[in-house]
Amino acid sequence: MYIIAKLCRRFNQGKVYEVFWEYCGLTAEILSKRKANGWFYYENGKLSGFALGRQRCGIIRMDGAFVFEEVWGPCDGISSELGVLSRRDRERALRFKKLIDSLDFKFPIVLRAATDNQFAHMIARTLKARWVNGLIIAERRLNRKFEFSTPAEYKFRTFEDGDQFCMSEIHKEVFKETVSPEDYKAWTTAANCRTIIATYQEEPIGFIIAEQRRCGSLGDFNIAVKIAHQGKGIGSALLRTAFNVLIEMGVKRVIADYLMLNTSVHNLYQKHDFKPRRTYNYFLIR
Repeated sequence: MYIIAKLCRRFNQGKVYEVFWEYCGLTAEILSKRKANGWFYYENGKLSGFALGRQRCGIIRMDGAFVFEEVWGPCDGISSELGVLSRRDRERALRFKKLIDSLDFKFPIVLRAATDNQFAHMIARTLKARWVNGLIIAERRLNRKFEFSTPAEYKFRTFEDGDQFCMSEIHKEVFKETVSPEDYKAWTTAANCRTIIATYQEEPIGFIIAEQRRCGSLGDFNIAVKIAHQGKGIGSALLRTAFNVLIEMGVKRVIADYLMLNTSVHNLYQKHDFKPRRTYNYFLIR
């Protein structure tokens, strides 16, 4: 896992990345804690690439699939539909297919590929994998604090014990996936996190967790607003609140990651000056 963490950094060449919910400071300990599976790819007796993945348990939009989040290796040709793969590239892709065939998994297998990863896209093309979605990593700088007003009839407050149950319910409604109240409490009370709760008539209807990442000057957030209260300026106000909190924590750059087909979220982040830095494609292999 130590070598694979090092290879992740090397193959991503200093670009913004997302590996197992991490944007920087990837370590062997993180990979082991997140129950990663790893494989090395050798060509002519030399270490030339690797594969890294895990089962996305409890995440409905991945249907419990095993996701190869990082697959890198050498590639001679181009991976577009107009290009013709060389014999050597096709052999490389078929070697990866042998790995797929050797896995005794009864659940779907998904391959994720950054748009600049020709090797992974070559595999997806050779295996006739179906594109299912994309992940956009966007970024903006924090230079100054923001002014904002809370929409009428809504109030903001800090996290209180018991809010974790509402947060879990809101998350399930918005994202159609389950995060337990216990996990939310551990997340919101971590030393590197600050949580703001949005309420309507004293009832929590949204939240944002501002998190300072391992790199210190980098931060991100988790935001959710009940569907019935969306489109009323709550999301924008929560974002600006989180920006101010992150600035106080010493964060200078903030990351947002979101699915390509989520138009409303894309519009929200574009409105707040987030610029896409990296894009990943998800392919269903099996």
